[in-house]
Amino acid sequence: MAPAAIRISSVASCYIPIRLGKRQRRNDFRAAAGSRIGRFRAMDHGLEGKRALVTGAGSGIGLAIAEAYAREGVIVALHGRDLERTAGVRKSIEAAGGSAISVAANLLDPAAIKEMCADTLTRLGGIDIVVNNAGLADFAPVPEMNEEMWDRIMDTNVKAPYLISRHLLPAMLEAGQGGVILYNASTCGKAADANWTAYNSSKHAVLQFMKCLAMEVGEQNIRVNSICPGWAESKMARAALRKTAEVRGEDVEEVYQNTMRGNMLGALIGPESLADMAVYLAGRHGRYITGQAINVCGGVNYY
Repeated sequence: MAPAAIRISSVASCYIPIRLGKRQRRNDFRAAAGSRIGRFRAMDHGLEGKRALVTGAGSGIGLAIAEAYAREGVIVALHGRDLERTAGVRKSIEAAGGSAISVAANLLDPAAIKEMCADTLTRLGGIDIVVNNAGLADFAPVPEMNEEMWDRIMDTNVKAPYLISRHLLPAMLEAGQGGVILYNASTCGKAADANWTAYNSSKHAVLQFMKCLAMEVGEQNIRVNSICPGWAESKMARAALRKTAEVRGEDVEEVYQNTMRGNMLGALIGPESLADMAVYLAGRHGRYITGQAINVCGGVNYY
């Protein structure tokens, strides 16, 4: 009697003949099937050994991106305002078998940014991926918005990513191996919201900067994209909900429910979903994607 053929992977259409009457063969099959299915389903992003800088890596979205890169074999420079902010992240990555260093800079200080970029290049020996994730949000009607608030938001969300890109791009260009630059631009960069004037303006500026830069460096195989989160599960998002409720004179829960009405999935976005996109865009599967602002928002925005 011919051995039975059992399909173990719809993706690979792989069949292994076994004699079901033999217990040992059955056990061997299960072990083989497990290893084969795992191999077939794995997506190799080709990031092993790449070097990345992730700003705002101490918590929230930046933390999730840094950990996701480390799992892919990326050597990650973890940026924080000071070294203590990322020390725990670095230790956890190293304990899990990954590689990471901590770098620090106040993003409101151009000299500190320049020094941090130089430190990153020296310690990593170059750079392949830059994730401009760190950001600042504050909200007020325009008549109540002072210049200090406007400048802090613009300097953190627009000027700092520009400076980081400016300082690290020459190393990418000189290496001649291409590279990836990502910006956390938020769906707020595509929309208008009352009382969010400074924040939304800053994120829109980031989107335009990203598109222009993508056009400048595309022929050198440097891909530049923006990830546009909707309401994400993060410390900054929770603070934004509270501040929005305060400005509107509404209950926080009411603001949250109104926000979720536009979300087709009905929930805040987990940082891991944004990290997945950051991995995809940095890896070989995203090799023909550049100059794009990609929403990860549960369907809140349609463009």
